[in-house]
Amino acid sequence: MATSEIASFRFGLNNVYDRLFTVDHDGVTKGMLVTDWSYNGDGTQLVFHLREDASFRDGTPLDAVVVKKNLDRARTLESPVVKRSLSAIAEVTATGPYEVTVTLAKPTDQMPYLLAGPAGLIMNPPLFEAGDPGTTADGSGAYSVESWAPNEKLVLVRDRDDYWDADAAKPARIEHTAIPDFQAFTNAVAGGQIDIGQFQPGNIAAVEGRDGLVTVPVAHGVGMELAINRNAKPLDDLRVRQALNHAIDRETITEALYPGSRVRWQFVPQGLSGFDESLEDIYPYDPEKAKALLAEAGYPDGIDLGEIAVSSATTPGLVDVVQEQFAAVGVRFQPRVLDGVEVYTQFASGRYPLLVGFSSAGISFAAGLNTRIGPTQNPAGTTPEYDALIADVTDSRRTEDERTASKVELNKYLTEQAWGVPIVWITYPWVMSDKVGNFSTDMDYATTWGPYDLRDLAITE
Repeated sequence: MATSEIASFRFGLNNVYDRLFTVDHDGVTKGMLVTDWSYNGDGTQLVFHLREDASFRDGTPLDAVVVKKNLDRARTLESPVVKRSLSAIAEVTATGPYEVTVTLAKPTDQMPYLLAGPAGLIMNPPLFEAGDPGTTADGSGAYSVESWAPNEKLVLVRDRDDYWDADAAKPARIEHTAIPDFQAFTNAVAGGQIDIGQFQPGNIAAVEGRDGLVTVPVAHGVGMELAINRNAKPLDDLRVRQALNHAIDRETITEALYPGSRVRWQFVPQGLSGFDESLEDIYPYDPEKAKALLAEAGYPDGIDLGEIAVSSATTPGLVDVVQEQFAAVGVRFQPRVLDGVEVYTQFASGRYPLLVGFSSAGISFAAGLNTRIGPTQNPAGTTPEYDALIADVTDSRRTEDERTASKVELNKYLTEQAWGVPIVWITYPWVMSDKVGNFSTDMDYATTWGPYDLRDLAITE
């Protein structure tokens, strides 16, 4: 297999470790190690029961005590992502051999979603009590790590026949390889050295239609967006933010750089809870309207945004097109290309008015917004209106229909207030040998984060 190093890491974790929960392609949580769960009447406790046939290689059962140790560790980790995601937990208690009670500081429906991500990966406690999870692994999955070269290669081998999920983990050996050079990657796929890999939309023509290869397009809830620092003048003016949205020709950009992908108008992709059909095409490409909005805001001669942050992972050509289309309405900027991880921290510091980069719908609507809009990610922070709506979206005491209605309302608020300039939801083509079976667009996270869990893949000789 060949993927980006980040995706490869996620693939590896999901093969080595089981998670408490998972998320299906419709964005709905389901149990993995958890068999059933429920909230109490006031939403302050989440009680879940564990499957009783999961274990580690040393024979240790994956029971409630193990899960408590893992969650207590996770919510005190120095890692800001995991620790912050579990900040709503006040206490974790093993209330039965395979029953866990999570006491919450406030009612929230997000815990199953968050425990379907990295925070919900369950390790054998000796690994973090006396070992180093950063260099070694010990999970209840079917695979162990044979070798690992950071940013280069991860080799996993199936080393147990007692894995609880008999339908999963069929390949005896899995190699994840990072190949940054596109031509080398294409040659490896075409030559049969790679069984499955993810292509960029604009590069699929290099292998599409070749004998022995199968292409499956997967619509992701990941794509390109211009994040806006609403604290930076003149972006604190709604009319200016709306002008930026009208200045972008999304259809042309999508067709040219992301063929087969979906134009992005709002903060939720079609197919997920919160999507609002009425918001599609809310900011049609209209340079004259963009100029009029800038003039109305007091900038008849346009604006100069200075340096803006650009992720080094941004699709080649996108910034050039945005710069050209902005210039046509009088908006000027100079791109500052930063590391694909560092760029988000730099933007959060308040140094840049705009960020050009990837953004995700998230493992859930609320979790995705927290990583894109929350105070640690966007220097503009939130508003009282946003805070009230996100509280309604995540309140586990409300019905699912009520929470869905609030998602639509929040999505509409963010879109109409132009908190960003959405451009495209990317559809990634996956190319694989015709010997690969069980690849499906219904995989975990397919329309939210992307299909990172390939546990059901099979390969024939």
